[in-house]
Amino acid sequence: MPLITEADLKKQIKSRSFSPVYVLCGSEQLYIRQYTKLLTDAVTGKAPSDFNFHRFSGEVNLDTVASAIGVVPFMSEYNCVLLTDIFLDMMSADELDKLKSICKMKAEGTVLILSMPSYVPKRNAKAWEAIQKRAQKDGSVVKFDKPTDDKLEKYIAKWANQQGKFITRLNAARLIKLCGNDLTRLKNEVDKLCAYTEGEEIQMDAIDLLVAQTLEARIFSLSDQVLQGRGDDAFQTLNLLFAQKEEPVMMLYVLSNAFTDAYRVRVADESGVDVKTLAKDFDYKNRAFVLDRARRSTKTVSTEALRNCLDALSEADEKMKSVTVNPRLFLEQLTARLLLLAREGKR
Repeated sequence: MPLITEADLKKQIKSRSFSPVYVLCGSEQLYIRQYTKLLTDAVTGKAPSDFNFHRFSGEVNLDTVASAIGVVPFMSEYNCVLLTDIFLDMMSADELDKLKSICKMKAEGTVLILSMPSYVPKRNAKAWEAIQKRAQKDGSVVKFDKPTDDKLEKYIAKWANQQGKFITRLNAARLIKLCGNDLTRLKNEVDKLCAYTEGEEIQMDAIDLLVAQTLEARIFSLSDQVLQGRGDDAFQTLNLLFAQKEEPVMMLYVLSNAFTDAYRVRVADESGVDVKTLAKDFDYKNRAFVLDRARRSTKTVSTEALRNCLDALSEADEKMKSVTVNPRLFLEQLTARLLLLAREGKR
């Protein structure tokens, strides 16, 4: 079978027409966890017996897994074998080949589910891709990737409505800007806001007061403030980052990325290249939304000014890595320089 969609998986669960093997993976962990539970419950029932449900995670004995697949269902329609967050990066080449062979085993009445909700292989990434391709031949592979901002806003509104609250699209967008696009984090923040909010509507001031911003979100605010010439706000944001004990090297790295995104989208616009092509060429994947955001924040700054800012950031990176500096004073001086370059480059 080919790669299937979330909707296809829902249909299979509803009709109880199961594939012999499933692989659930991708960048959206909340979806993977939810559908792993839905699929497992559908196959085993909500109170499965030890005879018909075999769960493995972390470091596993693949011979034991193979034996579990061969178990004949006892007083049940299906035998379910669930592998969740197994340590693929710790496996040898022989073990990876054995896992690939396990994914093509067919036993009457057995459903094998390989789910990776929080562990993404890096060292054995190519082998992981090969395992997915092997599973596609006889089973179903579902990749859950980060949703678009429009979908995120709908999820936020839905979660708020389930708790008797209302949130505008503008405020939902503000929440996404502060938290990023991780569904688990967004869901936790919505739950917190609903518990805090006394009236029906979740207000902007409650979001700004309660929501914990990601480092990327705060750095974007800093870059936005610099490009708009809001010096006081920029230094307040910098002070907050130091108060939160953020690592200066990481702050500089993320700030450089923010300006790189801005420069790329500017050059793409001037060259007639659309954002989708740009995102694909530079492998943005689920981070493509930052390009539209960067375009909006830099519309009043010239291309030359963006280029000069990148030069300043590159020099700062080299200096921070080569000589001993006072991190706070160093980043304050860099921020002042970027403010000056942006002001001189207004268009």
